[in-house]
Amino acid sequence: MGAIGSGKTTAARFLAKALKFQLLEENFGENAFLSRFYSDMKRWAFHSQTFFLMEKITQMLETKKLLDKTSIIQDTPIQQDAFSYAKAQHVLGNIDDAEWKLYLKIYYSFEPLFPKPDLIVFLETSIGEIEKRIDARGREYEKKIPQSYLELLDMLNRKWVSEQKEIPVLTIQTDGLNIVRSKKAQKQLVTQTRKKLKLYK
Repeated sequence: MGAIGSGKTTAARFLAKALKFQLLEENFGENAFLSRFYSDMKRWAFHSQTFFLMEKITQMLETKKLLDKTSIIQDTPIQQDAFSYAKAQHVLGNIDDAEWKLYLKIYYSFEPLFPKPDLIVFLETSIGEIEKRIDARGREYEKKIPQSYLELLDMLNRKWVSEQKEIPVLTIQTDGLNIVRSKKAQKQLVTQTRKKLKLYK
């Protein structure tokens, strides 16, 4: 897990290859509420976030079957969907208290069925570095994201990690860590993950 531009997808792909795990990427269908959300966030935030939640729940239930055959690395954990992205909309007032209560009721109703992760890798990235990476990859819609929103997501990510007691978390500071090009960075990522998972050659 990590912020926008922290390198979640790159790290997940590299670790899956290095550890010979199956990669489970985000693969959502068409969210019919997303365009409406961008037009009227307060009206459609709950619908859009609940759509993403149900898609991720479906993915989590399918994961249980795969775990009988192989180990899995997931791009973005469902915990980040719920307690970072969706919660941010509640904090901002786009999801009201009644909607947030219903959202959490759905989440916690399915939570006992989720396979428990052996490890969550948290890619810690400063706001300044996130802004540099957003600018470098040139996605116009990301460039419009206000700094205050990035700071809110970062705060919620860190809060969830600091309160986590049931799932082991490996925190890796990614400022200046180029997983794409640096062999040293790649080795560091694999070594720390292996150690935390107690995987030894």
